[in-house]
Amino acid sequence: MQWSMPRDELLKALGLAAGVVEKRQSKPILSHVLVTCDKDAVTFTGTDLEIEMVSKAMAEVGEQGAVTVPGRKFLDIVRTLPAGSTVRCQKEQDRVRISAGRSRFTLSTLPVEDFPSLKEFQWDMGFMIARSDLKKLIDKTQFCMAQQDVRYYLNGLMFETLPGSLKAVAADGHRLAMCTVFIEGQDLTEKQVIVPRKGVAELGRLLGSDEGPVEINLSTNHIRVRQDQLVFTSKLIDGRFPDYNRVVPASVRETVVLPRESLREMLSRVGIVSTEKFRGIRLQFTGQLVVASASNPEHDEATEELDVEATLPEFEVGFNVGYVIEALGALSGPQVEFGWNDSNSGCRIRSSGDVGSQVYVVMPMRL
Repeated sequence: MQWSMPRDELLKALGLAAGVVEKRQSKPILSHVLVTCDKDAVTFTGTDLEIEMVSKAMAEVGEQGAVTVPGRKFLDIVRTLPAGSTVRCQKEQDRVRISAGRSRFTLSTLPVEDFPSLKEFQWDMGFMIARSDLKKLIDKTQFCMAQQDVRYYLNGLMFETLPGSLKAVAADGHRLAMCTVFIEGQDLTEKQVIVPRKGVAELGRLLGSDEGPVEINLSTNHIRVRQDQLVFTSKLIDGRFPDYNRVVPASVRETVVLPRESLREMLSRVGIVSTEKFRGIRLQFTGQLVVASASNPEHDEATEELDVEATLPEFEVGFNVGYVIEALGALSGPQVEFGWNDSNSGCRIRSSGDVGSQVYVVMPMRL
């Protein structure tokens, strides 16, 4: 087995596959990347038994074959090589020799037959979506996913297919994010799947900033996303996501429209003195003023006022300031709409004029 390719192309393809590999693995083979040479291309495969990433790049192949290489170590070597150099790899018995310019490396390998791979599945549904739309769904919701919650179904991102649209929902029990994109000309039926947290992160990294369509396939237990020379496959979380429609208020008693960026900047400043653990901040709406205040056990205090044009209803509520700031940062447009029914129910936050394509709900805090 022998092949060579430009360092920059190798770094991109190898980086995607090696990104799945964990530093600490129960099985040594899981720390390796499978490298397969076939005619004029090299395929890199990384897996942790839950996620599989396959990337392909064009190369000069002198001899076809397959080998497993320590993923992180191989990636670190390629990363430190000079930009624009050509990397040459050759398998010699149970080792791989890597050279570029005057640099030489030798890495040990493990048997190719020991490398696990996710088998081909029977897909229930397949459809195409713009890469930018899929990335938008992830970027606008993933920060609301739970981390190591005992309610395991919250430790991921729920995708829901509906006729004409794809929706992403994330929640951690204290807040919820929902984003919808519309898909035309696709035969979509109603289905919900939950992609685990690590899979969401890898999928977001895979999509990058390029344009073009991607293909999504769904089965009972897996999701596959295919684009160009990349194939991402992940197991799904086996569980039922809570009914988000019960969390997102269909109608609210009071609404206020506020300048998004000015509000975000005010909350960022006042939130500096909030307690590190709870990040509590108090918002008071009165007349034509929004007053934000915070304090902590060290008796530090902060207060700031924000003028608004409309007359606001008398209302006072406490929030985790970090949750509100993240929601405001994910929204676009000059103004946002806050809506609530009472001080004990969740506050609905969305861009002014948006009827539901992007909605956040933040539960109040007692301060």
